[in-house]
Amino acid sequence: MSLRSCRWLSLTLVLTVGAGCQQGELRGPSVPELDCSGCLEALPINGWCSACQHGLVAGLVIPSLQFHQILDAHGHDVEIDTLQCGMCLIVAPEDEFCTRCRNGFVAGQLYFSELTWSLALGVQDGSGGDCSGCKLVVGEVGQCRSCGTPWVGSVRFDSKEAAARAAQQYRRLVEALTRLECCEECAIAGFFGARCRTCHRDPIPDPLN
Repeated sequence: MSLRSCRWLSLTLVLTVGAGCQQGELRGPSVPELDCSGCLEALPINGWCSACQHGLVAGLVIPSLQFHQILDAHGHDVEIDTLQCGMCLIVAPEDEFCTRCRNGFVAGQLYFSELTWSLALGVQDGSGGDCSGCKLVVGEVGQCRSCGTPWVGSVRFDSKEAAARAAQQYRRLVEALTRLECCEECAIAGFFGARCRTCHRDPIPDPLN
């Protein structure tokens, strides 16, 4: 079974088993205030902090393990020559996104969503580096007033175009986390373009400006 098939199988199982309104709480400090060693280790790899029982994606706290796993916010090794999609074969060497398969590629790795692909085009830097202006904007969506560096959460970009695309997906994730406060299915289904069977809310628009 392919990586993508496994991912969608996991999504289907979550929506089947996890149907119903489940309470969630968006908890945790902003990026510059992280003082947990597990969070600091998880931040640059969009990982999971076992101590705090939450994940981090671009500095956003993901309190649902299922949602965090399905976001799958890291790359997967792939043999480009083995790809079955003609468009993927074209875009993969250019680190671009396949709108047909919804796969993205960065440095020879495969990403399963526009969110994870767009974030991979930047650099995780939760500290803000040596720039005092960047330290003020890290953890938000914006541009450093001192050096002009675009930021999307804890990710900095060289390209304003890449940052703008990542910002659209980041805002969709923020909306999903808002839905997660009431209904886990709403968050997961909405983010991945499906209607919630429990709350009957529409998918989160893509792009969300």
